[in-house]
Amino acid sequence: MNLTLFKLPMWLALLSLLIFIVIALLSIKTRGRKGVHPYQRLNALFTPAEHSFYGILSQAIGDDALIFGKVRVADVLTPQKSTVKGVWQTAFNKISAKHFDFVLCRKDDLSFLCAIELDDRSHNRAKRQLRDAFLEEACQSAAFPLIRFPAKSGYQISDVRTALNDYLTNSLVLSEISDVKQGHKKSCPNCASEMKLRVAKKGNSVGNEFWGCSAFPKCRHMEQMSA
Repeated sequence: MNLTLFKLPMWLALLSLLIFIVIALLSIKTRGRKGVHPYQRLNALFTPAEHSFYGILSQAIGDDALIFGKVRVADVLTPQKSTVKGVWQTAFNKISAKHFDFVLCRKDDLSFLCAIELDDRSHNRAKRQLRDAFLEEACQSAAFPLIRFPAKSGYQISDVRTALNDYLTNSLVLSEISDVKQGHKKSCPNCASEMKLRVAKKGNSVGNEFWGCSAFPKCRHMEQMSA
């Protein structure tokens, strides 16, 4: 038998080798992308109801604070340390996938003032009520204010302002000045040292009073007397 009959032409052998290489590369690429699910972009950060309330909220607080939306709870609260293995991680897992609808922060240092939840019909569900109860308890344990507003078609700006008045920068400053006049002390939120009323001696605020930490220069925290 003539074995040369079974030999492939050189060009056909090269073609077969090329096809094999292409199939191998495609196979490797497919395996590398395995498990990657396609994504799509959503239209907006807020739902229509949340966007509507955001507009009212912006008017209610004016320049007294900054508004942040969809803030992860774990970026605001953190579990207290525990000596029991796994307790901290379990507590963290309970808040890691949750978020506040809105968070108000001071304009000067972005420290937290309070969180806001907009309660729509979904909050009537049993599962959502359990989530709300847990979040309430978590905020209470951290002494962090959580204010709830029912979702509705219309709001009175004055009502929203009144509900938030105790947590806004101007309101805090006014109450703190009143406390000082009554002999109450004001503590630094950074180091707990006593805050002192000072007068700016240079810069654009010359002559204006401000709060300065008594531990200066170790602690440089200061607060304006007004917005």
